[in-house]
This record gives sequence, structure tokens and C-alpha cells, in this order.
Amino acid sequence: MGRRMLVGMLAGVSLATLAACGSAKPATFHPGGGKLSDASSSPASAPPSTDGLTWPPFGPDVHIVMPSWLPSSGSRRQAVITAKNFLLAFLYAEYKGNQDQRWTSYVSGANVTDGLKSTLNVPSVTTESFKGTISFTHMQAFADPKAKGAIDVAECFDNSQSQNTSLATGKVIPDHTPRNQHYYRNTDVLAQNGGWHVVSVYPVVFYPRAKECRP
Repeated sequence: MGRRMLVGMLAGVSLATLAACGSAKPATFHPGGGKLSDASSSPASAPPSTDGLTWPPFGPDVHIVMPSWLPSSGSRRQAVITAKNFLLAFLYAEYKGNQDQRWTSYVSGANVTDGLKSTLNVPSVTTESFKGTISFTHMQAFADPKAKGAIDVAECFDNSQSQNTSLATGKVIPDHTPRNQHYYRNTDVLAQNGGWHVVSVYPVVFYPRAKECRP
């Protein structure tokens, strides 16, 4: 997820797993809380969390900015916490070159799990890490338009201030990603299955289509 990984991962998983929620399109996104002025950033050594988040042990050269916003509704609140933890855990899997599997505890269903594992198990992930700052903003939760009881958690993703690095040498890998592809909206679908779990991922929407994610 340093530069291009999250895009490739989510696009592939979306095609494989949307069947879990029918052919639904995400509901209209209305940017809510959790802008940069209302966010928490991963410390070099994460203390015990009071907001339900589990911060993986990223190195001191990595900073993840996560909105502190949470819904007032109890069920949606827990769904958002699960979605945040999934995003953090999946980022850490990419940071470790697919050598960490903690993200699987936030996912339910063979399709989405297999899709995520498949897209992580490629050279552009297994041979790379990243450094710098990755920001999540404009987080929102709303009912999925088709899957009864499911909650969509959407947020803007900005990896423009990060760099992919080689796991073997630590050197920065040149970035050839189009500028607009550093900014986009991501939407995870969560459902109750012994607790909230990610069951599907919608295709990402890049800026400028995702106007709220503008740099």
C-alpha cells in the first residue's frame, strides 16, 4: 500500500467477491467525520489503544493517519472499528512483504479471504515494503443498499507521501503511478458473523471522480 499495492489488491478482490452482496453499487457517499484535523497517527511504538484500534508494530519511518471519528450507533461503531483494524492489519501485511497474517481475523468468507491472499502473494508485494505517511480521511458508515444488515464503511485513501522500498536492499523503488491514482475512495462491506467482519470490497473510485478525496 506504499504506492500502488492497495489499488491492485482492492480492485482484484472486488471482482472476486462482489457476489457475496449481489450486484449492488455503493450507496451515495456523503463525507463525514475524520478529516486530518480529527485523526490519530500511528506512533513508532503503539501504546494500548482506548479507541478499540489494534496498531501493528510499523517501524519509525512509517506513519498511518487514521480518522478518530466513530458513529454514535453502537452497531455501526463496532463495524467501523473492525474496518479500521482491517485496514491497519492489511497495510502491515504489505509492509512485511506478506509475512504477516493478522488481517485474516477481520475477514469472513472464502471468496474474500482467498482473493486477498492471492493478491498479496505477488512479487510486487512479497519483495517490497514502504515508508512515509499514508492517510485515511472522510470516513463514513452507511447501510449497504442490497445486503440486509450489512454496513458499508468508506474512506478516502492518500498514499502520495509514501514510497515503496525493496525488502532486500531498503532502497526506494521509483514511482511511475499516475498522480490521480494516489487518491481514491475505498469501500469495505461488513456483516455480522460471530462479530463484524469484512465480507466484500467494492471497486475503488479514483480522484477526480471521488471529488471528496481531492489532494
